[in-house]
Formats: sequence, C-alpha cells, structure tokens
Amino acid sequence: MSSRRILLVEDSSTMRRMLGTLLKEEGYEVRTANDGAEGLVQAKADPRPDLILTDYEMPELDGPGFCQGIKADVDLRSIPVLMLTTLGETRNKIAGLESGADDYIQKPRSPDDIQEMFARIRAHLRVADLRSELAERNRLLETAHKKLTFELDLARKVQFAMMPRPPKPRGLLQVAVRYTPANQLGGDVYDFYRLDNNRLGILVADVSGHGVNAAMLSGMVKTLAAGLSIAVLEPGELLAGLDVSGEQYFPEGYFCTGFYLIADEETGLVRYAGVGHPPAIIIGPNGPRMLASNPGMLGIGMVDGTAGDADRLEPGESLILYTDGLPDAMDPADVVFGEDRLKTLLQGHYGSDPTEILNQVDGAVKAHTAPGRPADDINIIVIQHPAKK
Repeated sequence: MSSRRILLVEDSSTMRRMLGTLLKEEGYEVRTANDGAEGLVQAKADPRPDLILTDYEMPELDGPGFCQGIKADVDLRSIPVLMLTTLGETRNKIAGLESGADDYIQKPRSPDDIQEMFARIRAHLRVADLRSELAERNRLLETAHKKLTFELDLARKVQFAMMPRPPKPRGLLQVAVRYTPANQLGGDVYDFYRLDNNRLGILVADVSGHGVNAAMLSGMVKTLAAGLSIAVLEPGELLAGLDVSGEQYFPEGYFCTGFYLIADEETGLVRYAGVGHPPAIIIGPNGPRMLASNPGMLGIGMVDGTAGDADRLEPGESLILYTDGLPDAMDPADVVFGEDRLKTLLQGHYGSDPTEILNQVDGAVKAHTAPGRPADDINIIVIQHPAKK
C-alpha cells in the first residue's frame, strides 16, 4: 500500500523541518507550504493530500482562513484538517474549529506529544477512509438507482402499451377504462376480446403484491386468458381454466382474483363470473345492483368450477368493474373509501357518460386519500347502455 500523503502548512522553517522529519520517519509522504495561500495551491495539486496539518498564526493567510478555503472547495472539503498551534486560549480553539478544522492540537513538545499527534492523525485518516468508502457506496447506489429507475420507467411504458384501448362500439354498448398503478409497475390487468355474434369479452384481474413480480405475472395472466377467451363459451369456464393453467406459473404465495364477463353488444345481455374479486356494480334509474363474485383465489389450482350468472343492461344503465384498490383506498386516518361510498357516488352520476363517471370516481378517491395517494393499483372499466334519446 502506498504511503499516506500529508500536507504540512507551517510558516516557521524550523518547525516545518522538525515536523516534516517526524512525519517522514513515521512513514508518511510529506509536502510542505510556507503559509495558507501556498497551502491552498499545494492542496489542489495532484496527488491530493490525505490529511492536512496547518499552523494557526501565519502571514498572508492564517490557519482559520486557510481552513475556510479548504472547506469551501467541493474537491477538497472532505480532506481532514488538523490545526497545530502553541496558542491554547479557548477563543483560538473555537475560531479554528468554527473555520472548519476537524481537530485542534498543541504543537508537540515532548515524545508523548508526538505520539499523541500521530495517534490523532491515524484516527482522522481512519475516519476519512470510512467517509470515502461511504461516498463510493453512495455513488454506486445512486448509479444503480438511476439504472433501476430507467429500467422501471421503460417497463412501465411497455406495460401501459399492453393495456388496450376500449374497443369501438359495434352496437348498443359504450366502454371506458382507467388504470392507475400505485407504483411504477402495477399488478392489475384488463383485456377486451372481440368474440363472434357481436359479443365482447371483458377481463379484469388483480395479481397479489406490487412491483416487478406482480407486473410480470399480470402479463402472464393476460396471455393465458387471451387463449382461453377463444376456447371457452362461459365466463366461469375461463376463470377455471385460468386457475388451472396459472398454477404452474404462480410462485408460492402469489395468486390473483378475476372477474370475466361476456356482453352482447346488440341486446345488453351480460353473462359473468368472478373469483375472489369485488362484485361488479350496475347503476341506473332504478338504483344500484350488485353482480356477485365467488370466493376463492386463482392460480393455485383450487377452483373446480365457477358458477356464473346473467343480467341485462337496460337503457340508461352502466356496469362498473373495478379492482379492490378502489374501495380499499385509505385517507390519512386509515378510513377506507369503501363499497357503500362507491355505490352512492356512482348512483349519483348514473346519467353521465362513461368517461365522466371515471372522472368523478378518480376525483373522489384523490380527495379521500389527500395529501397521500392510494396504496394499491386501481383499475376501473365502465360499460354503458346509453339512455334512449
């Protein structure tokens, strides 16, 4: 290991030679300066010193002024500065320390004083080494954080690109969707499937957890469900198939909930089924009604069969599918938004178009959670049979 470098700033040639000799005998590489002004020049020269010893009283620029110059320089401020003096008054010590000196010691007059000086030098070099190590670790962490942030932003863009836009109407029904992840990557997933005879399949699923794992699993759920939507005729069959096929992909401790419906765009007839998912809500002039979901979890191979049901969207009615991040959104006092509040809000705006309904829900949730934000992803789909004009 190379010798540690010490810059000695001392106006007395006798003291400079004596201290320089002692330091060299101790194994240090020593550079010297006659006063504070020359010391600043020497401190900036490569290679930079590992530690600085400076006198207090010097011409041109005294010890406190020199120390202030060192600590004001971004490239030099981390170098420990020890102020040496024969002045023992408290006011001089305070002036030296307040100027930025890391320590204040008497110039050595005896062998014990010399050993104390060496001990203090070693102690401050250890502290400087720890600071340097910490700074390097922080630099590496910052670099890794920037890289991770870049990759997560890119993954977020990819994930959003996978979220389809609502299909254009082929009949009576209009559709709007809004997806708001709690983090850069979300675990909610939705999809639309154009089926024959003007039927529209709509899936909403919610993978447990957040972040990268949940986002990757949500993409897998989307892929598996797309194939099942073509192969099965009933919503319950798709969810049962998703449970069986997803079992081999879901790591232990992970699962998802899901709600799938097939809507007839010509008649408004809706066939639906759900597993572990919040119930869908229909709002309209006759008040709200719920489309219940079955208990359970998907992706663990425990769903033998999923009973479904049917309903019909009449003119002026809207069906709302959502994930549990919506009713579970908490205010600062940990009071959830809740299903009752959601039903009341939706019913109060049943005559609005689908996008306005989403805006009203979004605004109400933001007001409820302010100044924070929801802790879970929120996915909402509105399917509307507009009122006859």
